[in-house]
Amino acid sequence: MVVYIDGEYVKEEDAKVSVNDRAYVFADGAYEGFRVYNGKIFKYEEHKTRFQRSLDELRIKYVIDNEIKVIYENLKKANGYVNETLFFYIHITRGQSPRTHEFPHEDTPAGIYAFLSVKELNMQKYTEGVSVCTVPDNRWARCDIKCISLIANCLASQIAIDNGCPEALFVHDGVITEGTRTNVFFVKNNEVYTHAKTNRILAGVTRNTVVELCHANGITVQEFPLSSDKLVEMDEAFLTGTSEEITPIVQIDGKKVGTGEAGELTKRLQKLFKDEVAKCCY
Repeated sequence: MVVYIDGEYVKEEDAKVSVNDRAYVFADGAYEGFRVYNGKIFKYEEHKTRFQRSLDELRIKYVIDNEIKVIYENLKKANGYVNETLFFYIHITRGQSPRTHEFPHEDTPAGIYAFLSVKELNMQKYTEGVSVCTVPDNRWARCDIKCISLIANCLASQIAIDNGCPEALFVHDGVITEGTRTNVFFVKNNEVYTHAKTNRILAGVTRNTVVELCHANGITVQEFPLSSDKLVEMDEAFLTGTSEEITPIVQIDGKKVGTGEAGELTKRLQKLFKDEVAKCCY
């Protein structure tokens, strides 16, 4: 696979980054992940806006212009992709400097890394649903920044894997915030519930699209935290994410959600989302 690293397109095994890059010593950078359908980046402007916001919040002085699309097109060509379903990853760091906590000089070039790979939707999980577990949310208080420091998410994700689950849901002060790499929604009496866009969650582009689809199709959305003790009362639940789209949750902490199968409102939203993808990319 050909990747992009600091202005060069090279084979993945030949890619090199300085040990003084602050991504390596401090996880000092922001990233974005894009879904590509039919050769087109889905919700590009929304992703770009979020990416720039993360950089600004981290005080990384880098203004995104058109390089994301340029890098994407070059990686697509270099890797011989045509219309495959792809995942496009790019991160921007504060650049290289000796290891010291204060920021380097403002003229320090940012570090940029990107790759493009085939990533199909997991249809078994998409149709049959998944089991998840809950874990304490002990992350920092700026979960709204899409930064590359993800060790807490990795630890929580491994807890999920150890418990036979593909995803874990964070619980902060007794309420469900989000998944380790997803947002989470619940359904009760045909109303949708999800955590509001605060500093406790990353406002996913797929999450925001689902909320918009609900509003446009007469589905009530309540954006406020759901306490973990209410989970057993929910009729349906689902995850949203760039790679997961809308994936049903059928079990939480070993207990069935509703009937233990993908719910009807979840299925309706899956179709509405597919229609949105078709409108944007086909």
